[in-house]
Amino acid sequence: MKPLKIGLAGIALGTLLITVIGVSDRISAHGWKVPPEAAGRKNPIAADQASVARGRQLYAQYCAVCHGKQGRGDGDLAKNLKTSPSDLVQRAGHHTDGDFAWKIANGRGDMPAFKDQLTEDQIWDLANFIQNLKP
Repeated sequence: MKPLKIGLAGIALGTLLITVIGVSDRISAHGWKVPPEAAGRKNPIAADQASVARGRQLYAQYCAVCHGKQGRGDGDLAKNLKTSPSDLVQRAGHHTDGDFAWKIANGRGDMPAFKDQLTEDQIWDLANFIQNLKP
């Protein structure tokens, strides 16, 4: 019976590897860990209509080309990237504002760092807009 278990485990691992690397060479954004102190930062900008509107404008200018107009990770450039842009609608409400702000500021891989292009308040406005995408 042990050889069967090892065989099934090998098949499961093989299937996982095919799924992860065989279907595409694109890298998933899952597992992008933010330092705990950054994820725990409180958003100093109230998530009011004005902030969300500012965030919406910034999103259209800087983010939609990859993340898509609706935040689904299907922007015009998405298919050309090595790292699949996150579906922000799915992420909204499941990550802290600090988590989003740190990722926007610091970037990773194909995701550019915006800390030199946007002010801290603009980054928090973007976090408010993204959180507002939750269904």
